[in-house]
Amino acid sequence: MRIQNPLLLTQRLFYLNAAVWVLLGILTLWRMRAGGSFDAIGAIMIGMLLFGNAFILLLAGVGLAERTRLTYVFAVLILVVNILLTLTDQVGWIDLLTLLLDLVILALLVVYRRQLWAR
Repeated sequence: MRIQNPLLLTQRLFYLNAAVWVLLGILTLWRMRAGGSFDAIGAIMIGMLLFGNAFILLLAGVGLAERTRLTYVFAVLILVVNILLTLTDQVGWIDLLTLLLDLVILALLVVYRRQLWAR
């Protein structure tokens, strides 16, 4: 199967992955607040991590449009870090979803590497 526009597909998957992380951040903060175990400092730290990851994924997706090796390597590194961190955590259904997205995006980056960094 040949993908017509691997850049667009890869970018959209990065955006989807970022949206999942934003949703995960909102749900986590909401559960902390609703469960009565709301710690302001802890919530800020968790929020920064979850929303920060979403921002970096979004940045990687947008950066791919430059088609440079630097933005390509940045995108690959972000995915590798996310994959490794996912595997070191308790793996639930949302972790499996983000892991699957990360693996699919990484596969696209590897298979279409020349098209994604060539101008």
